[in-house]
Amino acid sequence: MAIITQLLRFPFSRQDELVVQRALSLNKVLAFPTETCYGLGGNALSKEVQDSVFLLKQRSKKKPLLLLVMPEWLPLLCQWDDSRIDELMKTFWPGPLTLILAANPKLPEHLRNEDGTLAVRYSSSTVAQHLIELGNCPIIGTSANLSGRPSCSTANEVEEQLNNRLELIIDGGKTAGNEVSTIVNCMTEPFNLIRQGVIALTELNQVCEVH
Repeated sequence: MAIITQLLRFPFSRQDELVVQRALSLNKVLAFPTETCYGLGGNALSKEVQDSVFLLKQRSKKKPLLLLVMPEWLPLLCQWDDSRIDELMKTFWPGPLTLILAANPKLPEHLRNEDGTLAVRYSSSTVAQHLIELGNCPIIGTSANLSGRPSCSTANEVEEQLNNRLELIIDGGKTAGNEVSTIVNCMTEPFNLIRQGVIALTELNQVCEVH
């Protein structure tokens, strides 16, 4: 059955904030702008949300989803003891860099990837940060598009691909581009570039060795 998609504009009114809070608390899936492209997600602590995102995107569950977080939550979500990771965070966060770190083994099983890792990012998007604050939870932050289709840089593009398939689209205007975040696996030696996005390999190597 088709879902009637609600469109909200950012900045939010107080009433809009209540709508977003309710959607997050009820484990609904939202689309929203980030500093790269429009993202798709919701309360990452909910397996229901995770399953819905995989279904909406028609994405294989073998391809893990990344989480948008606030830095103060990282010690609860991930484990690391490497100054190079700290330097990457200091240099590129908040921003379009996703880091693959060791997941806290106490996390719910659905949050941990099969290899015991977690992909996390502290986004510079004021919309994404506000969603995390409103929901008081980490947010799934995969790109808001069907698998194999282009990423979206406007709310209209999201509507064209996902209309009547998700609960809520937050229109924050056109994003800076439709490039995705750069992903670095910090579990290898040296660190491994999984996907180059906005941040180039040459920029990463100014901080630490990444292959």
